[in-house]
Amino acid sequence: MKKIAQKTLLSFIALSAMESAFALDSGAKNLTATEGATDYFKINCAGDTDHLNFKLFEGAANSVVETPATPSQLFNATLTKLKLTTIVSVIEVGTNKEITLKGGNGAYTLALDTFGTNLSVKTAQTYSVQYQCLSATKKITAGSSTLTKQSIESAKKTLANGKTAKYIINCAKDKTNGNTDSLVVKLINKTTAVAKSASTASSALAPSGDLTAQVIKGAIAKNTTGEEAIDVQNGSGKYDVLVNSPTNKALPYHFEYSCLNTKNVDAQTAPFQLLQDQ
Repeated sequence: MKKIAQKTLLSFIALSAMESAFALDSGAKNLTATEGATDYFKINCAGDTDHLNFKLFEGAANSVVETPATPSQLFNATLTKLKLTTIVSVIEVGTNKEITLKGGNGAYTLALDTFGTNLSVKTAQTYSVQYQCLSATKKITAGSSTLTKQSIESAKKTLANGKTAKYIINCAKDKTNGNTDSLVVKLINKTTAVAKSASTASSALAPSGDLTAQVIKGAIAKNTTGEEAIDVQNGSGKYDVLVNSPTNKALPYHFEYSCLNTKNVDAQTAPFQLLQDQ
């Protein structure tokens, strides 16, 4: 949970200007080049704390540049008949959704668009459509369209990003099943998934996996490396945290933690107390 930015820590903790903007449930330090260097903290969790959640990040807090994965291509559907409208949004790659409009007999307009897709992805999207005109008792009634015969999935179609495709679907009275009550359209997004973007962080800033952290309270102790979050469940009180490196090189790091109750809601914002800084 985001908390108010920290202005100061305890008077004996000297943090840089960059560190002073961190929230109370986070911190940043540097391990020295001494072999086996260890930083030792205490975190005091009060209130109705059930457990402490702790996460260690190797590297300076503002050094690692994360590139998010390219968003999946997706499309949206709008089904209209006169003043009636139904919309289904965010039909993602490899998924299908149904859109229904209860409009009776007559002509329906199906519009497909790609709003919300990352426009840097130039590949056209691939999809197919299946529709049914149905009576009030869900029996198939008469229907026609340029798509294909109803109840049969259409051939694959493409839709370029930033474009809209429109189709007319006619529903009518059927000799056997009577009047149309609603139109149901099934949309299948058959676009190939877009690969995730590679990280732009330099190798010098990438985590090397050298740092480890141990969180202790009473007889309970848990270790973590990298960015694996750990929960140490032992109620309120002081939790000991040790951060160390088996190598003899100086390493910056930062961390996040929260004192949580049984519902995983913050029980208290707790500053950490630095007892040993190497």
